[in-house]
Formats: sequence, C-alpha cells, structure tokens
Amino acid sequence: MSAEWLLNTAAPVIRYRTLTELMHETNHVLLQDALTAVLALPQTQQRLSLLSNLDFNNTHGANSTCLENVLPMLGDLGLHYGMEVFNNATKNIADISATVLGDDYDKLVAYPFLLRSKFPIAELLDFTIARINTIYDFTRHMDFDIYDDIAGYKSVPKTFQDRPIIKPSIAPGWDEIKLPLIYDIVAMATAYKLVSTEIQAKIDNIIEYVISPKYDIVEPMYGIICTAPRKYKAMGWDCKKPFNDNQCYSNPNLQRLLLYANFPTAVKSAWFQNAIDYLTQYKTAAGTYIFPKEYLIEKDCNWVLGTRMSLAENRRKKQWAEMESTFYMLKLLTTK
Repeated sequence: MSAEWLLNTAAPVIRYRTLTELMHETNHVLLQDALTAVLALPQTQQRLSLLSNLDFNNTHGANSTCLENVLPMLGDLGLHYGMEVFNNATKNIADISATVLGDDYDKLVAYPFLLRSKFPIAELLDFTIARINTIYDFTRHMDFDIYDDIAGYKSVPKTFQDRPIIKPSIAPGWDEIKLPLIYDIVAMATAYKLVSTEIQAKIDNIIEYVISPKYDIVEPMYGIICTAPRKYKAMGWDCKKPFNDNQCYSNPNLQRLLLYANFPTAVKSAWFQNAIDYLTQYKTAAGTYIFPKEYLIEKDCNWVLGTRMSLAENRRKKQWAEMESTFYMLKLLTTK
C-alpha cells in the first residue's frame, strides 16, 4: 500500500525513485515521464549547474559546490552517469585520471562518489579494490588497539591535544590508511555487486569489523595522525554503526543505516534488525511512517554526515516528513 501511496501523493523525486527502486518499473514511457518531472525541478537544475562547473580543486568540504556533496545530492534525486542530461553536465569528468586528482586524500574522497554515480572509469573500481585489500589486511585480525602512547609525541597542537594519536603503522600516509573511512563504506556499497566473491568476502570482513561492539570504543572521527616529526593532521571520518543498542545519537543515523543496508553481513546482524524494529515505532495507522524531523535534516554540510536528507519534497506542506520517511523506510524494509 505504501508504495502506491507514494506514487499518488509524493513529489517527482520520490515518485521516480519509487518506480525505479521499489517497484522496479520497466515501462519506458512511464519512467521517462517521471524522470522529466524530476528534471523540471528547480533543485535538479541547480544541482546540475553545480555539476557543470565542478572544480576538482574543491573536492572535500561542507559546501554544496564540493564534489563530495554535488554528486551524491544528484544521486539522491535519482540521477547518474548514463542519463543524457547528466552526461551533458559532466563532459570533462569522464576524462578524469590520476593526473586530475593527484592527491591521495582527494582520491579517497572523490572516487567513492564518482563510482556511486556510475562513471565508466576503470580506475575507480581498481582504486576501490586496492583500498579494500589494504583495509582487509588490517581488519582481518580484528585488532582494535589502534592508538599510540601520546607521551612519545612532541609539539602536538593545542587543538589536537585532547584527541588520541593513531599508531603510525596503521596510518603511515593518506594512501596507506588501514582503517576504514566512511568514504570507503560509500565506495564499497556500490562496489559490492561489481566485484568477485573473493573481494566480497573481504568487504564482509571489513563490515564485521566496523559493526563489532569492540569498534564502538573508537574515538569519534578516529583521532589524529602524525604525518612527519611534529606534524599532525586530523583523520576522519569513522564508520560507527547508527542506532546502536536502539540509542539515537545524531542525524547520521538514518543515512548511515541506509548505507549499511547494502551489505548482507550488516543486514543479517542483530544490530541492524534491532534498528529496523526501533524505527517501526514511527509507523502510522495508515501504514506510512513519520520519523522525527531531525532524521531528515537538510543543511549545508558534508553529505556523508547525513545532513542532506531532503528528497525535494516541499517542506512547507504538512505531509513532507511522512512522504520522505515512508520512502526511506520502504528502502530499508526491502533489505530484510
């Protein structure tokens, strides 16, 4: 009932994504009409404009102009590479190579979203598999003793002195970080269905590591790394599971739960099932869902922090939260 209700009630984005992701509609005319309505939205045109003017020197950050936000924000509207309008806005991106994003941290941030947006660039999956192998070599030991004795470090900046230092052997450099970052989880969520069963097994192990109760002790955002004598950088972000023990922490809960829904190992866990059970308290008598509005926050911040949850519903209308909540819950329920 809820999917049909969304088709009859929701705005274009939810209608289009309901057809494609929940109902798996194959009627080309129906899908094209629904997509045309999405493309006509001011939000869509604005985001496509941001994509057309994308600056690869502006990969990481909280602003809407940053690659790590532009691409997933368009993905949340149901748009990706392969669609004519998307391709036209990204004519130069398809030529991306290591020479465009030479910085290893830029690759860690950008490649997951380029992969998620279905860019046909072999380097993206190759890079992701290399990251999986690096992380797996560490997580397979289920070692959660990741911090060093701060007494051995000199001239730690005052802004970092209350944060733990990750062992150099675990994070010797941006291209060799052995701990999984939330960006890696984004990449693996797309890659899972594209890789061999051997690589899938490695991803399963990584997911087991981050949903382990022992991982809960990891400092939020991990901590800092020593990149050279007396030189320190913050490292982030961690991959902590949301709705832990049914306790709601902050907004990343819902988006991160949707992210983990891509991994069979996570979905089968007691933690994930408990989270789903927890969300059922927001079911209405009509069979729809209305989550607390802080789960659906929309503001300028990094997409991976779960702060860009809008699906282009008119938030001045009474039912906007019900429509977005219902769509998100149906997405989660399809993984059960």
